[in-house]
Amino acid sequence: MLVLWRRKWIVIGVFLAFAVSAAVVSKLLDKVYETKSTLIVAANSKGQTFDQVQASQALARSYDQILGSPNIAQRVADRLADGTEKEYVLDHTSSETIPQTQLIRISAEDPNAARAQHVANTYAAAFLDYARHNLVGTTEARISVADLAPLPTAAARPKPTLYTLIAGILGLALGVGLAFLRDRLDHRLRTPGDVESRFEIPVLARVPRKGRSDASVSAFNEAYRILRTNLQFASGTGQLDSLAITSGAEGEGKTTTVVQLAVASAEVGLRVAILEADLRRPVLQQRLLPDVVEPLRPGFSNYLVEGTSLADIIHPTGLPGVSLIPSGPVPPSPAALLETHRAHGIVRELLRDHDVVLVDCPPLNVAADASIVAGSVAGVIVVVDLNTSEEDTVRDAVRRLRAVHAPLVGLLLNRDRGAEVSRYDYYLTPRHKRGRRSSEDEMTVTPPN
Repeated sequence: MLVLWRRKWIVIGVFLAFAVSAAVVSKLLDKVYETKSTLIVAANSKGQTFDQVQASQALARSYDQILGSPNIAQRVADRLADGTEKEYVLDHTSSETIPQTQLIRISAEDPNAARAQHVANTYAAAFLDYARHNLVGTTEARISVADLAPLPTAAARPKPTLYTLIAGILGLALGVGLAFLRDRLDHRLRTPGDVESRFEIPVLARVPRKGRSDASVSAFNEAYRILRTNLQFASGTGQLDSLAITSGAEGEGKTTTVVQLAVASAEVGLRVAILEADLRRPVLQQRLLPDVVEPLRPGFSNYLVEGTSLADIIHPTGLPGVSLIPSGPVPPSPAALLETHRAHGIVRELLRDHDVVLVDCPPLNVAADASIVAGSVAGVIVVVDLNTSEEDTVRDAVRRLRAVHAPLVGLLLNRDRGAEVSRYDYYLTPRHKRGRRSSEDEMTVTPPN
């Protein structure tokens, strides 16, 4: 049922496609009318004993075999005398005996109801004439018309309701099959349930999409406060004062997570240092200091080549309690610099003057940079975008971290459609919401995911 609910649009789409197509096609098909005349065959006997009835039924079956012959069809075509050919008669007529009776039923169909009636009755008359002249003398049986074909009032085909019902059942069955097949082959992560069922890793927080409404902004910011709170209990060995934030692939929201977690930590009076360890595609300055056009110098890479001191690479961000160590000039070999002794010791040095160090790492599918940095921090968070992430990507990221014995703390689910945005708004009075929104505008950088 969970699979069907998750893939309900496949089931509904296939069902509607089959049902609507069948309804439309059946409406466009030409109408065909069908009617039937009936002959009765009786053995030539005064009494109707059981044996005579059996003989009559056997005669009816024998006559039925003759009814479908091309010779009889030619006689019918000649009697119609309207240009009808033998092939038309063979294709549009049929006969059958009614079981346990002496009756033979002749069926005729045609797009015109009156013509179908005329053909059925003409067929009966033509065979009756043939039997009396060629068969009765041999079989000594009586044959006559039991019932003339009536004029059909409704088309025998198409049957839109029946066709639509059958197509709908087939579409529903196919849709269910495709839903399970799609679920079997789909490695995307779209719900917290997908993540929890495939990874035995704690989910630290669920971040909804950030909208424009007060409730949406409150839910977005509150999700990072929940993350900050959960991190206090995520480790049994003590406070997680240094964290590396990474992701399985690009564009999953790791940099936004770094910025928002820094702001949420600063709100409770913590001194936060953001270290930009993504030396390949640095973007933190654009997020934190969008008005500063020139790159901040010196930066992390300058420190790693021993070109400057630690104090010189720490820059203010304008956010109370938040400092930035920018990446600096892009080096030719980032991984080699991150392997140096100064790189391994920078987090420890920063913690002397800060309460929390957050490290913005490159995605794990780009290079080994994040795996290298993971050995220098107290915990690692992997951001999973429920809009783009795939199971294989996240699984590979987790495997890389575990291969270097990184302290993986948990997962952050980003762009979670299932995270309610209204529950946070419920507890805020209008004045509180206005005041809180104003405070967030002054203190919080909330770049788009």
